[in-house]
Amino acid sequence: GKEGAQGKGVLGMAEELLNKQTLELAKKAQLSQQIQRAALSAKTRELQSLQAQWLQDGLAERERKGEPLGVMGHIAVVKETTKRMHREMEAEKRRLAAVHGNVFDQQKDAVAKMTAELGMDADPLMMVKPGDASVAAPFTSRSPSVRHIVDLIRQGRCTLLSALQQQQIMMLESLISAYVLSALSLEGARSSERQMIASSWLLMIASIAFSYATPVEKMHPERPLRRLFHPAIFWSMVGQALIHLYCMRTAVNMATEMMGPDKLAAVVAFHRREKLREMKEAAQQKATDDGDWMAASMAIWSTPFLPNLLNTCVFLVETSQCVAILLVNYKGRPWMKGITENHPLFLSLFATVVGTAVLSWNLFPQLNEMIHLEPFPDDAFRLKVMRLVLMSLGGTFVWDRFMIYLFAPNVFKTLVEEAQALSMIDLLPAIKTLCKVLTVMVVFGSGNIVLWGMAYMLYRKLNAPTSANAVAAVA
Repeated sequence: GKEGAQGKGVLGMAEELLNKQTLELAKKAQLSQQIQRAALSAKTRELQSLQAQWLQDGLAERERKGEPLGVMGHIAVVKETTKRMHREMEAEKRRLAAVHGNVFDQQKDAVAKMTAELGMDADPLMMVKPGDASVAAPFTSRSPSVRHIVDLIRQGRCTLLSALQQQQIMMLESLISAYVLSALSLEGARSSERQMIASSWLLMIASIAFSYATPVEKMHPERPLRRLFHPAIFWSMVGQALIHLYCMRTAVNMATEMMGPDKLAAVVAFHRREKLREMKEAAQQKATDDGDWMAASMAIWSTPFLPNLLNTCVFLVETSQCVAILLVNYKGRPWMKGITENHPLFLSLFATVVGTAVLSWNLFPQLNEMIHLEPFPDDAFRLKVMRLVLMSLGGTFVWDRFMIYLFAPNVFKTLVEEAQALSMIDLLPAIKTLCKVLTVMVVFGSGNIVLWGMAYMLYRKLNAPTSANAVAAVA
């Protein structure tokens, strides 16, 4: 045990050194690019100043040879001058790449230090760099380091966990969607197009951000779960599905009982009107045939719909369950960036949770009316629905972690350690991003073009890179 702990400590120190070296090389690469861009700009100005002289020399050479100097002659001289400038620039790029391109070459640093100490020029000898002999191989690394092996393991773990989590999410969301469709169909109801558009935007952003999870900078000794049919994963999915289905079934029963047979019959009669269906299909078909996609979108948005309590309950519970699935099954650290570090995922889920609460309490009646939501009959009914929402989120989270504790105790211990290491300081970057998003929304929502221009100039000023700062940082 003691030797194992010492070995892990040595490996941890080695990985920290690799990460430190990676940051230093990244700074060197940034400085190298800035130096090359500055040198190329200077070379471009130099060649542009010589261009007129080259043109005159070309014309004089053709005149000396007795060649015609008509329009075609001038075009030929311009073409030759352009080719010459291109050759000069390519030669300069190759020279700069040879001098500044390889940030892994430690010999250049030694030569520069010797030159500074001796006050003399010192030309480094040509040397074979690691990877030069097999540069065409797909896994060749030009850097003289094992860091890419570590990166491959990190990314492999992150990819494995991402694929596993996406399979869990896809299966659970498909199960919930199938039950929602069947429950609404049995009662003669359906989902509103506006509701599906409103919820799909945020959930789509969250799903895309989920798929772009990135690995952490330091490997953990504990490996993530690797099989979909691992007992911890399999029984977690079974339990989550049962909890979600129970909450959804309870919401459907509550809504149908509160509505009564008369209101349910009115919903069925409304959706069975052939005239409304024909009007919708005719409007969509006409817009599509005319090539007016905006009109087609507006036709979908304007589809007639009768708001009802059943649809409202199902929409709010289903949306909250989709959020719960993403939150519960995103494991994050120590194998990939945590949910607070994945800002698009965090912000989209945060907006979905806040939006669900706002719609449930009917804080903005016009918003509820716009997306076809019917107000709850009383606060008691609203609290019952919110309890179902909390049961979906809290119940699935507790069940998932309990299954991990039962069948993968080492993974559970690792997750607990990462949760204990989380502090309020770790939330500041996500909060800062949220403030930026809200500021952009306020600025664009104002409709003031002058304010837009001022905001853009301020953004450029705050994010303008300075070569002096970069050089100082590298130094």
